[in-house]
Amino acid sequence: MKITKADEELIEIATQIVLSNTDLRTDETCLVGCALRAASGNIYKGINIQTSHSICSEQVAIANAFSCGERAFDTLVAVKMNEDGTTRVVSPCGVCRYLFDKLELDANVIVEDVDKDIVLKVKAKDLLPYPYKREDEKN
Repeated sequence: MKITKADEELIEIATQIVLSNTDLRTDETCLVGCALRAASGNIYKGINIQTSHSICSEQVAIANAFSCGERAFDTLVAVKMNEDGTTRVVSPCGVCRYLFDKLELDANVIVEDVDKDIVLKVKAKDLLPYPYKREDEKN
């Protein structure tokens, strides 16, 4: 799917989250920021918290949305601070992809295609093509 003007604005919000929460000279614990647009139009933010039990920015943004009663989402994007201070859109990690599957997240996710050096939008369900299902979850 093509990136829209609203998606570009969401990328900018995620970029600002990273820029305002990361100081590479003193603190490398918040290198990823996430912006999540709910179906209502509200935007929820998250930053990663890197510890021995790290929390991804996508998880924080989803938790923020859930805590406000949101359950329907439109688009999510994560942006990472590079070592040189530049930023870029990044694709969700495996743990986040698994979370999207377990929550049955019906949303778009803006990702990077490293091989083609482009940013595109895909459905969350398409990020994990062969998800784990327990025997009692199979249809």
